[in-house]
Amino acid sequence: MSPAPAPPSGPEIVPTTELHPLPDGELRLLGAVRQVTGAMTRLELGGRRLLVDCGIAQGRERMVFPEAARDVDAVVLTHGHLDHIGSVPTLLEHGFDRPLYATQATLQIARLSLEDSLGMERVSDREMAAFLRRFDALARPLPYERRSEVLPGVALTFHDAGHILGSASAEIESERSRVILSGDLGRRDSPLLCDPNTRWAAGRPVDVVVMESTYGSREHGHSHADIERDLEAIVRDAVLRKAKVLVPAFAIGRTQTLLYFLNHLVENHRIPEVPVAIDTPMGLAVTETYAKFRRLFDKESLDQLARGDDPLDFESLFQVRRGQDSARLHDAPGPILIIAGSGMCTGGRILGHLREGLPSPQTTVLFVGYQGEGTPGRRIQEAAERGGRVRIDGEEVTVRARIATLKGLSAHADRRELRDWLGHIPGVRRVALHHGDVEAQEAFATFAHAGG
Repeated sequence: MSPAPAPPSGPEIVPTTELHPLPDGELRLLGAVRQVTGAMTRLELGGRRLLVDCGIAQGRERMVFPEAARDVDAVVLTHGHLDHIGSVPTLLEHGFDRPLYATQATLQIARLSLEDSLGMERVSDREMAAFLRRFDALARPLPYERRSEVLPGVALTFHDAGHILGSASAEIESERSRVILSGDLGRRDSPLLCDPNTRWAAGRPVDVVVMESTYGSREHGHSHADIERDLEAIVRDAVLRKAKVLVPAFAIGRTQTLLYFLNHLVENHRIPEVPVAIDTPMGLAVTETYAKFRRLFDKESLDQLARGDDPLDFESLFQVRRGQDSARLHDAPGPILIIAGSGMCTGGRILGHLREGLPSPQTTVLFVGYQGEGTPGRRIQEAAERGGRVRIDGEEVTVRARIATLKGLSAHADRRELRDWLGHIPGVRRVALHHGDVEAQEAFATFAHAGG
């Protein structure tokens, strides 16, 4: 793939390309080169080897664990989503015994996420305990904005990426090279989280910026006000119909954002205090982690906490921890909202709720995230359009429920927000795009140079 032509004042922007030279080494994209998931980047600089992120491919995207990931001197994790950390168990299985660097919040979320993922793979209790011991022994937490020598002659600085709690962009420097890896970048003014960092040291050029491009070809069409309005309408409709609202929700980030919006609507008397059940052990654990690291929240949320108002809690919210209590919700009368994993209906407690609720017109299924092609969530959407049936947890059920989608909850920056983030970095020589499909990467390269 040829790089997009750069104007005299702009950097070279290179989509879908694995290898990028550095003054004292090279940078190689091992994953997410022509697709969104499976982020993994190998850096050789200053005579040292680093792996930034160690993800797995998800949905129908594919990748094979690369040999080039095995001989590194340290691993840097930008955040705790599986497409950035899911191959850590494989790395450790191959004998990796070097440091794992991340923010403290990322390490805690990563530990929860990997434990949940391994549990879904039915690894034994003994294997699970052994993995968690090794993970804890290798974990090295670093704060934001502190330059740390992580290897001889190699320094690492984390900057807030605003994507999920603890997410970071990684700035890595040797004597001769400077690299910035965006990680996943969040949107400005997102609930709870600080905006992605835009303050970068000038004076020394940046040889390569590795930048995600998930939404490189489009812009988000829904504001936070739009999200609140749509959520309000869905809840009010459920109240009028005494309906049960089933929400398949991603445990990390999406569940907490949804709770924030529900809390705001309740606090402002825009919706009645309808019972809301969090029926996802993983979601509960991550929400507790958010509470533990609330010092990382944005100013608005910290001010709210200072007034004694928890942005993730309200009177009608309750937790469902035991499986038997989850089953009891099947008989609970509406109106009620049940937030359960997983986000694309590939497993977890949402399956039992869907099996019971999809045949009833008194049920609304509210999707709060993209449903990948071939996933049960996508099949539910398709079945609803044609009044068909869908297989849920081994059982064929007719879809009579109302299907709704809450748009705009993406935790990824769109193309304008990506260009704005990149524009704040002075002295960029080259931009390596990844973490986006081919069309998105090529479109962003064109868009970034077009201006306007």
